[in-house]
Amino acid sequence: MKYFMKILALWVVILGFTACGSSQKLVEKLPFTLGELRIEPWTVGEPNTQKGVNIYIPVQDLDPLQGALDSLYYQGRVAKLERITKDSYQVYIGRFIDSKASNLILHADPKKEFGNKPLSRVKPPFAINEDQALLQYTMENQTHYYKLSNFIPSTAIHYNELPPSLK
Repeated sequence: MKYFMKILALWVVILGFTACGSSQKLVEKLPFTLGELRIEPWTVGEPNTQKGVNIYIPVQDLDPLQGALDSLYYQGRVAKLERITKDSYQVYIGRFIDSKASNLILHADPKKEFGNKPLSRVKPPFAINEDQALLQYTMENQTHYYKLSNFIPSTAIHYNELPPSLK
């Protein structure tokens, strides 16, 4: 009887872990329509002290009461998506800011490099290529993921100082 109870408990644990893993789904087709995906590189300051990219995701046919776009994974980073609505036109923007390289101390003596922080990369829930992004969205209280590709490059922008939208 004890042996049977151990086997039963083991199966409950295994089924519990597999149920958690299936809650995240990579979908092949979106339940809403996307417009042209744009990627816009930007720089700030002299000589390009800080840089990054903005990714624009125009969305059609998405009822905000049913779902929303949450986050975007791109090149080892993740950004919360900001929704902008003008009339019936919705655009989600992911703002990715590169860390400043000027904070690194490079020296032959490793003790003098002690204060350097390693570049942190975020691992997305699903594997993507370097030229792809992973969109995380919620529909009817369930989280889904979709791979984005074929970004249209926009003209690079240079700011004299960091705009409030990027702070």
